[in-house]
Amino acid sequence: MSGTLSAIALTLLPIVAGCGDDDPVVVDTPPFPPDGVFSETGDAQVTIFWNPNWENDLAAYGVYRSDASDGSYSHLSDVPASRVCDGYWVCYTDTDVINGETWYYAVTALDAAGNESDLSYEDVFDTPRPEGANLILFDYTGQNRGLSGYDFSFLSGAAQPDTAMTTDIFYGAAAGVNYLWTTSRVDIQDYGLIELPFVDWAPVSGWAPSGRVEAIVGHSYIVRMADVPVVHYAKVYVKSVSNAGADPDTRNVTLDWAYQPVNVEPHNRELAPGFGGGASR
Repeated sequence: MSGTLSAIALTLLPIVAGCGDDDPVVVDTPPFPPDGVFSETGDAQVTIFWNPNWENDLAAYGVYRSDASDGSYSHLSDVPASRVCDGYWVCYTDTDVINGETWYYAVTALDAAGNESDLSYEDVFDTPRPEGANLILFDYTGQNRGLSGYDFSFLSGAAQPDTAMTTDIFYGAAAGVNYLWTTSRVDIQDYGLIELPFVDWAPVSGWAPSGRVEAIVGHSYIVRMADVPVVHYAKVYVKSVSNAGADPDTRNVTLDWAYQPVNVEPHNRELAPGFGGGASR
């Protein structure tokens, strides 16, 4: 009897094995949501960065945007999986934005079969703002006093007198030291030896009690304009500055700047990107 059972088993084995080979079970799951998502604030644009996914069948990424943190996200664009930005990240630049308006972003991953991941988990939002370069201010004690100050809200990049009612900051030397000065409604602080793109958020304290700071090449500065009840912010970077002992008629400072307007969100301290989870502090 045992021999008969063994023969039956041997006869059935090829049939069972054949069924498994001819009808394999295929499981095709969606990719993981992208991680490491953050934003870079620009002038009328926002660039979103994220880490590349590692799935073998990855085809593209989907970029989504909303006008509210808890709102419905709309599809902006698909980005090829092969795109590389700054040597490592994947990125997408949104130019359909208005300075001063805040947008919320998320990213998905798509595979070759069309499966799409959930939205990325990071809380990433960004408020684009105007910026400018090579603003030249002359010493307010010299004959070019009419070009010693700047009003950030004017946005033209043109200097104006330090005595103008709208002037926010102005330049001048005193006792052999170059200074950036502020008017009575404006605060300023030295943010240190750091390039302007890496100055991300305006602090809540640390403002210079004197209303002036030494203008040092390579340093960035935060400016707070307290037009009560609205408070808004700017940042400046000293690219070059004259010798403080030079002729006051020719002494000058060259600045780059970025300004967060208040047309939509007062008290917005965002000035540039927030890394490690996006612009979300």
